[in-house]
Amino acid sequence: MEGHRLQIQEELLLAKQSRIEGNEGRARVCARRAAGAAAQGYFQKVGYGDHTGNTLESLATLKSELDLPERVLRAIEFLLQRVDLDHNLPCDVDLIDEAAIVIQYLENGLKDQLSPDS
Repeated sequence: MEGHRLQIQEELLLAKQSRIEGNEGRARVCARRAAGAAAQGYFQKVGYGDHTGNTLESLATLKSELDLPERVLRAIEFLLQRVDLDHNLPCDVDLIDEAAIVIQYLENGLKDQLSPDS
C-alpha cells in the first residue's frame, strides 16, 4: 500500500483543488481514482493475484469480494455511480468524502480478508 499512498494523496489534493476551481467533474474523477488506488494497494498488500484493473474495476472487485461494513459499501456504490446526461450524479453526494471513507477503512480498519488463493 506504500506505493499507492502518494497517488492517493495526490488525487485527493487534486480533487479538492478542482472543486475550488469549480471543476466538479474533475473533482469526482480524482476522488474515484484515489479510492481505486487504495483498493489496488490493498489487493497488492494481500497478494490478491495480479489485480491491475482500472479504478472502477478495482472498486467493484472490492465491493464483491470483501465483507465490508454497510457505510463502506454505500461509499463504494456512490463512487461507482455514473453521471446523467447533464453530468450530474443521481443523488447529492460528495465523492471526495465518500472516497475518504473507503481509503480510511482500507488503511486503518480492515483486517486482511483476502488470501492469495481467494
